[in-house]
Amino acid sequence: MDAESPKPAPARIAEPPTFRAPRMISRPKPPPQTEEELGAEPKLGDFEDVHALSVSEARAVVTAVHAARLKKPQNENPLGPGRPHNDSVTINQFVEYLDTFARYKQNENLHAMSGLLDSHSELSSVEKALLGSLACDSADEAKTLIPSLTNKMSDDALEALLVEMAKLQDRIA
Repeated sequence: MDAESPKPAPARIAEPPTFRAPRMISRPKPPPQTEEELGAEPKLGDFEDVHALSVSEARAVVTAVHAARLKKPQNENPLGPGRPHNDSVTINQFVEYLDTFARYKQNENLHAMSGLLDSHSELSSVEKALLGSLACDSADEAKTLIPSLTNKMSDDALEALLVEMAKLQDRIA
C-alpha cells in the first residue's frame, strides 16, 4: 500500500509577489501657455484684443458703479440700503488703491487725457493705459518702462505728449 499511495507533491516555495506599478492615469494637460511680455513687441496672450484701462479710468468706472448703486431704491440694491460695495477688506483696499494712485480724478481731465491719447493712433490700448497710469516725467523714462514705444514715437513727440498729460494731472496741494 505504501507503493500505491500517492506521494505528496514537493512543497512549492511561494514566490514573493512581484511589484506592479499601478496603471498610469494621465491628467489632461493644460493648454500651452503663450508668452506674455511687454517688450519691443507686446505679447499679451489671451488679452491681446482686450481694451486696457488706466488706473484713473478704472477708478471712474468703479465710482460710477457705486454711484448707480447708491441711487437705486433701497429694496433694489442687492447689498442693502446705502451700501455701494461689500465691506470686505479686499474691496476696501481696492477702492483705496484706486483713489490713491489715480492721476486724473476729475472727469474733465480724464476725458481730456483719453482724447489726447486717442489722437495717437499708433499707440495700442495697453500703451495708452500705461502712459495714463505711470505718469512718466520724460520720454526716456517712458521708453524704459514701456519698451514698445521705442519704435512708435520720436522722443520729441513723446515728450510733448507727456508735458500735455502732466498739465491735466490732479496734483495734491
